Amino acid sequence: MKTTLDQIAEISIGASISRYSKKYDGEKQKIDVLYCTVDEFYTREGDIAKDIDSKYLTQKGDVIFKLSEPQVAVNIDENSDIPENVVVSSKFVIIKPKDVDSTFLAELLNSGIARNQIQKFSEGVIKQIKKSDVEKLEFEIPSMEEQKKYVETIQLINKEIALQKKLIIENMNLKEAIIQETQGVE
Repeated sequence: MKTTLDQIAEISIGASISRYSKKYDGEKQKIDVLYCTVDEFYTREGDIAKDIDSKYLTQKGDVIFKLSEPQVAVNIDENSDIPENVVVSSKFVIIKPKDVDSTFLAELLNSGIARNQIQKFSEGVIKQIKKSDVEKLEFEIPSMEEQKKYVETIQLINKEIALQKKLIIENMNLKEAIIQETQGVE
């Protein structure tokens, strides 16, 4: 049976960064803020209000989902590139899964199944969706035991993909070195 995301998770929009930085008159702190390129999440330090609500900070078990195209998700755990206590802006939703493995949910949100549903909701030149659209996403959710098995397999596949990407880069560098050698460049 399909379940909508709002039935299996608490979903909230991130913080309005301008409200907590430039327009804020109170005491500020240096804290990491979450950003995303086409397919990679990263953090950058910003001056943000000291009293920012903790609901806007990443916590272990959260899934962070980008609302603009390309929509991508990352889960926050000990293996994540994104640590805890990073400010999440309003360009993202913070998803707190209930009885669903956060890694499984992030992989599900990054799948073609989710992309097909998202395409129906996307609006504008820069394809953007709303929090209410994210809440309507429908998925089959297997038992927690099955989710753990799937996650184990997916993580092995992700490691293999990362190794293959690294090998491609090394081979491209080797190819360039060979060409440079033919031209007398060291």
